[in-house]
Amino acid sequence: MTYEESLAYLDRLLAARQGAPRSYAPIKLERMRRLCELLGHPERATPVVLVAGTKGKGSTAAMIAAMVQAAGSRVGLYTKPHLVDIRERVRINGELITPDAFAGLIDEVRTAIIRGEGGPGWPPTYFEAAAALALLDFRRRAVDLAVVEVGIGGRLDATNVADPAVSVITTIGHDHTDTVGTRLSQIAAEDAGIMRPGRIVISAPQRPAASRALREAAAAIGATLVRVGREIRVRTLAASPEGIRFTVRGRQHLYRDLRLPLLGRHQATNAACAIGAVEALADRGFAIRETAVRSALAGLQWPARIEVVRSHPTVIVDVAHNTVSFQALRAALDETFPGRRLVLVLGILGDKDLAGIARIIAPRAAILIATRPHDARAVPPEQVAIAAQPWVSTVLVVDDPVDAIKKALGLAGRDDVVCATGSFHVAGPVRAYLFAASVDDAAPAKTIIRAS
Repeated sequence: MTYEESLAYLDRLLAARQGAPRSYAPIKLERMRRLCELLGHPERATPVVLVAGTKGKGSTAAMIAAMVQAAGSRVGLYTKPHLVDIRERVRINGELITPDAFAGLIDEVRTAIIRGEGGPGWPPTYFEAAAALALLDFRRRAVDLAVVEVGIGGRLDATNVADPAVSVITTIGHDHTDTVGTRLSQIAAEDAGIMRPGRIVISAPQRPAASRALREAAAAIGATLVRVGREIRVRTLAASPEGIRFTVRGRQHLYRDLRLPLLGRHQATNAACAIGAVEALADRGFAIRETAVRSALAGLQWPARIEVVRSHPTVIVDVAHNTVSFQALRAALDETFPGRRLVLVLGILGDKDLAGIARIIAPRAAILIATRPHDARAVPPEQVAIAAQPWVSTVLVVDDPVDAIKKALGLAGRDDVVCATGSFHVAGPVRAYLFAASVDDAAPAKTIIRAS
């Protein structure tokens, strides 16, 4: 199988379920367990850290992997979705899986799926096949630790086939409410499914309903809940366009004046969760010294997380896609770029709280350009424009995200801020364009709506 054939195969798995209601039932996890059995149980080959939550799980997973790698271990990192290249999902010590290796492992997954034909709920989904590929790669290349980002929820997610040495739950908010529930307590109970009896679970600060659900879940199975804000403390010292400085008091050590080249105070909370996780790994033989923590955070590169990619005007690319992440983006913009005029490029997928997102971010913008993410689930940009209209004086519609960023750059002054956000399927193509091309002529806008 060639790399192109492997991508086509995954696309067929995706297309086979498009248009069908999203399933969230025990068959999901049973199907993934069956696939892993057919593959010789790659999920059992190495210690695993599982990272769930609504906001910050990708960043937290990347921080954990970087810290353990800096201490001298070989670390696999599985995250999703990707910005441009699906191989971004599978890394070992920061390096993407090669196209040939990717194709070979997808061929193994395809063969296993063929062998399992006729089983309940068969065939596996695109996400399940990709997660299985990551686990296979980590086994084949003998990593010391796998850090795995959970997809939706936790209890029934494909990644929960692993038996985590440590579990991490980042900030919980409302997302995927059609599958994991509409109440914070329901969402937290699903995330709590990645806890294991007798093991440590690290939690970010949570709203009361979510916090209570996590405490009850941990007590019910005898897991040790370690909470940022209680057992772990974090204090932000400074925030600037270059990143943040902060101090973390962990359970084992005080980490003074840490530096992280990511924007937003929420990233200090994510870092505190990551530090809690690596301290917990000490019981599994991973000795992570302060120097490794410090150097890993200072050198961390994690694209499209309120990432400044250009200056004059300042251009930011971000993957915020739910109300929790837009609250973090809004706070970072207000603190880091106070008073700066904002030109916002916004595209949203159909399963998100469009009205809630518009209420949070649109009032910060002087101009909002509604666009269409590169995904079949995209909300038509005209609907995004209508949702934003009450909150911003000028709204434009430019269908393609790359054309939208061109238009934004043409409208922005030298001291303005331009931000493209709303989805990985906006951030990915925009970021790729910005790194590959110089500023072109502004693209035409289809529609202009002026709020009364």
